[in-house]
Amino acid sequence: MRKVFDNFEEYVLLLLFPLMVIVVFIATLARYFNLFPMFWGEEVARYIMVFMAYIGAGLGMKKGAHVGVSFFTDKIRGRKLRILFETMRTGIILFFCLMIMYYYKGIIVHQIFMGQTTPALYIPMWIPYAAVPLGMFLVALRAFQAYRETVREIRSAAPSEVK
Repeated sequence: MRKVFDNFEEYVLLLLFPLMVIVVFIATLARYFNLFPMFWGEEVARYIMVFMAYIGAGLGMKKGAHVGVSFFTDKIRGRKLRILFETMRTGIILFFCLMIMYYYKGIIVHQIFMGQTTPALYIPMWIPYAAVPLGMFLVALRAFQAYRETVREIRSAAPSEVK
């Protein structure tokens, strides 16, 4: 179970990307050879791509792939100060993610009450909108995990190894 949790983003993206490619490929062939109308293919591909982007943001946080400016933090000496800066950095990330999740909750509730559906698939519009809070939840979760790991590394490092 831990392996599934640790690699959740990879597993979901490994399912979504080929699905998107297959849908676009079949829709293109169907349109090119005039076989059958697949008017919903573009919409499915678009929503899959949106989910992939936000789930990928969580994966990027997990792998440390997001852009960061470390000019000042690289010059910090001392464990306590480094832990303080890590705490501040992670706090800012968590605050940003929580704010987006909070405001998107209102948007999703509004979509549910309005009963709006997607144009081609007629699925509730709140489902595509749910990609944003899902992605921010994953970013927040992975940021917290990275924080715990970084603090553990700082505390276990020898005093001469702490930058």
